[in-house]
Amino acid sequence: MANDTRAVDGVRPGSAGRFTVGRDMLPGGLLIRLLHAAVAVWYRVSRDLEFSAGYFLRTVLWLAVVAACYTVVYRLLGGALERLSPWVGSALLLSPTLMYPMGLGPDAFHDGMGLYMLLGFVLAPLTRYGGAEVAVLPALLTGRRHRLFSPFNVLDLAEAGLRSVPDGPRRPGWVLSAGVAAVYAVVLWVVPLLAFVGPVERSVGAFEVPAVWAVAALVPAGYLALCARRLRGAQRDKHEHGDGDGEWRTPAWAALALVVAVPVGTQVPDILWGLIILGGIAAAAIRGVRRLRGRRPAGPATD
Repeated sequence: MANDTRAVDGVRPGSAGRFTVGRDMLPGGLLIRLLHAAVAVWYRVSRDLEFSAGYFLRTVLWLAVVAACYTVVYRLLGGALERLSPWVGSALLLSPTLMYPMGLGPDAFHDGMGLYMLLGFVLAPLTRYGGAEVAVLPALLTGRRHRLFSPFNVLDLAEAGLRSVPDGPRRPGWVLSAGVAAVYAVVLWVVPLLAFVGPVERSVGAFEVPAVWAVAALVPAGYLALCARRLRGAQRDKHEHGDGDGEWRTPAWAALALVVAVPVGTQVPDILWGLIILGGIAAAAIRGVRRLRGRRPAGPATD
């Protein structure tokens, strides 16, 4: 699948506008990103104050190196990122971040990479770029926004799915699902990071959000799945095709994304980054197999 800029089906211009997952963001996703970025900055500031001046300088130098490398690579891969599946492009750009959990490189490099990711968290809502965090700064500097996936796209899909439901705010089920989704986003995506902020930990003590609370996402997921089924059935009954054919897919994809996020629990966005990389590897493997099959010589002609 090419890295195109087609909008998500079913998100009407009157509500969410032309929206592309991995490139754009909706108001709810913007708000959650702002909250997450604010807590992440608080965490880094409280943590970095404990560093020596020399170590902090080395960290900043590594930040500059990482930012320069990503910008150069992003520019050089510009054409390829347009042609490749967004899964593959995302995996290519996210792969260097695996050096941290693998323990490759000095500590200052790991913290420099962390500062670069933090910069992406901060700039993403400010620039309204909904792609991979590692690509936010290069996209800003080059002026080219490629479609690349971010863990926060789970929330983007959920919001797009809810916005695609006809007369949604007038339905009690929609109101309940939207409320649960909002609470899920804050409690599971923002609050866990507060536990690592020094001032918070010293004030209220150590705390942990139970991972099992992630099952709350099944409420909006179930509602969106039912909406998708109902919309698809209505379209079949009316024999509608063309533009209307995609309306059921938006809530369906949203439901699937939320279900996938449930076992991740509070380990967001970390595990979702890993899943994106695995998705890129799988997409590249599928593409390779298809190309190999296409190159096979034709068998002998038979009468």
